[in-house]
Amino acid sequence: INLCRMGGVSEGDDVLARWSDGLLYLGNVKRVDGVKQCCLVRFEDNSEFWVLRKDIHSFSVGVEEVCCICDAPPLKEPLINCLKCRHGYHPECHTPSIEPEADSNSWICRQCVFAVATKRGGAIKRGRFARLMQIMKLRLPYQLSSLDWDPQHLTNQQQCYCYCAGPGEWNLKMLQCGSCGQWFHEACTQCLTKPLLYGDRFYEFQCSVCANGPETIQRLPMSWVDLAHLVLYHLSLCCKRKYFDFDHEIMSFANENWDSLLLGSLSDTPRQDRCHNLLNALNSNKDRFVSGKEIKKKKCLFGLQVRAPPPLTSDSSPLITDPPGHLMQCSITLLLGQIAFTQPGGVLGHSSVEKQMIVPQSANQMGWHIAAECCGGHAG
Repeated sequence: INLCRMGGVSEGDDVLARWSDGLLYLGNVKRVDGVKQCCLVRFEDNSEFWVLRKDIHSFSVGVEEVCCICDAPPLKEPLINCLKCRHGYHPECHTPSIEPEADSNSWICRQCVFAVATKRGGAIKRGRFARLMQIMKLRLPYQLSSLDWDPQHLTNQQQCYCYCAGPGEWNLKMLQCGSCGQWFHEACTQCLTKPLLYGDRFYEFQCSVCANGPETIQRLPMSWVDLAHLVLYHLSLCCKRKYFDFDHEIMSFANENWDSLLLGSLSDTPRQDRCHNLLNALNSNKDRFVSGKEIKKKKCLFGLQVRAPPPLTSDSSPLITDPPGHLMQCSITLLLGQIAFTQPGGVLGHSSVEKQMIVPQSANQMGWHIAAECCGGHAG
């Protein structure tokens, strides 16, 4: 085994690595482990992480002479090369299969389409790349039946999720298809009208594969207890704290994001009544929430008894007692062919330990408003 090269990736190569948020990040390969099929990648913030080979998209210097999927040379017909990354494919090796009339002067591979179309808050919905993405999402690039899931169907051993086959964390902005059970990144879906909060599973979602067309989504009803739990869970991950001030942080977040929370029957609640309902939910559900006065802190502080997403009515998922680590964000401008695009993101997903990134954008830019006292003005 050549420990300096693996499946078209060598030490010193610049690559794009896909993380648990569904986005790609620019890095450089420092070490290659052919046995474990992974690479040690150094990113632009100088952090280093081991990344599975399946989650690495490399660049080709010239027109390749072997298929980047099966490593075999051309068969009867020449390989089709992607216009952007220049990787070559047998028509049948790509998902979906490449049409006979495709040519290397215009055809773009699945990886490059997703690199351009995915973004925080939801993938693009208009334009050429949005249409190409929708076509490619009709088929998964892996066999769903081959994945080994945990009993709650939250994680699989292969770390293979979504349309992109990348890693994922079910409680960090992912939607579960009600038909096939697979989890899908917010960044790869095209059906959302508002960004997801961490731990928000109050959606009835069907993926493009199961729908055989555009995704379908419907907001599930939420109670005041659900809302209080969801806001506290989201804030606890963004701000890396357990306790939050009711007026300045909890109510402030809820009021500033009221329309984006898509609360259904609760949406029409007058602003002056929201405070009473949320405070009553926090004080009346000791099994979920803990008040500051119970631990000799300020009575206006509230936190979760256990840091876990709010459960659904028919939920069997376990309580997650270990926090997912540091949730920060970065913005990396990637250049692929002639297309420059910025990927804001930052949650890594090959384990429960997240990658710590620099936070360059305000909460308003990221789609959620958070009080400055909470996270210095930045939201996850």
